[in-house]
Order: sequence, then structure tokens, then C-alpha cells
Amino acid sequence: MPTRADVLAIRSIEEAFDLSTVAIRPSEVTLIRVALSEGLIVYTLHALDAQEDEMIPDGAVDRVIESGRPASKDIHPMGPRQQGINFEGRIRGPRTIRVKVSWDDCYYIPTVHTIES
Repeated sequence: MPTRADVLAIRSIEEAFDLSTVAIRPSEVTLIRVALSEGLIVYTLHALDAQEDEMIPDGAVDRVIESGRPASKDIHPMGPRQQGINFEGRIRGPRTIRVKVSWDDCYYIPTVHTIES
């Protein structure tokens, strides 16, 4: 099981994610979830604004990362979406949200949004 030290040792997006494939590796998800449990994931202002705009409850984003489904991975650096893993999960409402987790000096959440209500 990776540790806080393993998360802090990541020095590039290529170490955080296997960008040679869209297949999601269990090790990628495990590192993200360790980062979450250690308080090492940063929310961008855009993600916080989107959470507020869509009235996504506090804590729901973390719960989706912690126990939601790793649904897809974006790998292309010049693609229309930021590189990283998209987690999906049901929240109160009931609705489903998608949370993107990427990496740039640390794991961060660039966006969160409702995909189904």
C-alpha cells in the first residue's frame, strides 16, 4: 500500500499517471486515494466555483474520489480535456457527479460537475 511519502515523491504527471494508455491502473487510483486521505489534494477555484454553482454538498467530492468509480482517464497533453482520472459517483439528490483528478506539482481537482440527475 502506498504511503504519504510515496505521494510526496511524485515529481511529474508521468509518475502520477501512466499516460501511455487510457486504461486506469489500480496503482493510480490507490495513490490518489492515499493523497485524499492525507489531505494532499488541492481544489482549484474553478472546481470550488462549480461545486457551489451546482450545489454539490461539502464532502461529496471527496466521497466520490474515495469510493466512486474511476470511470475514465484522459491522457493527451494537447487534448480537449486535462490529463487525469475522472471519478463518478452518486450523491444526495439523487444525482451523479464527475470529479477530475490531475497532477501538477501535486494532485489537484480542476473540475467537478453533475453528469446525471
